[in-house]
Amino acid sequence: MAPSPASRRPGPRRARWALTVAAGLAVAVLATSCGTSGRELRDPAPGATAPPRRSSTTTTTTAPLTPIGLSIVSPAWAPGEPIPTTYSCDGAGESPPITVGGSPGAAELVVIATDPDAAGRVHWVVAGIDPSGAQIPADATPPGAVTGRNTAGDAAWEPLCPPTGETHTYEFTLYALAEPSGIGESTSAEEALGVVGAESTSAAVLTGTYRRRG
Repeated sequence: MAPSPASRRPGPRRARWALTVAAGLAVAVLATSCGTSGRELRDPAPGATAPPRRSSTTTTTTAPLTPIGLSIVSPAWAPGEPIPTTYSCDGAGESPPITVGGSPGAAELVVIATDPDAAGRVHWVVAGIDPSGAQIPADATPPGAVTGRNTAGDAAWEPLCPPTGETHTYEFTLYALAEPSGIGESTSAEEALGVVGAESTSAAVLTGTYRRRG
């Protein structure tokens, strides 16, 4: 005999079980629709309205370099080598030949020769040199340039003359200036050093040695 409709109705326990399963499914669906795809969301930094972006470029700061082209050499001696006698007090006492390479953007070039072994004594100041470069002939000043005063007070080259038997190292420094120096024949060695120290944007150095005859 087939069971009556009343006998097919679920009992109270079965009904409660069905309701529990339905509720669980509903919670699972809700959690899935509100999920974060597995990634954790972090609070923005104080004052930020969006996460900071990482820059795609890196900025590097470097110290200024000597501009390409700025150089000073002499056909009379190699850097760091002995300077010929003719440019000393033991010889003719001529100023040496110098070739300078210019600096892009410079307004003027200045050459100052000093003796660090004699408290920085200034032997030569040549200002107003063409910023594109120039050749300074032996015992001469290039066109448009001017010779300032040396430590002895003369607007000329002071021949190399260390004490007898001593070897001194001399520095011929080429300065690139962003503005005209204003150095003239009446400018003292100290004033010239002050100008290039304050106004030069870069420099190049040629060294040479001289030993006084015994």
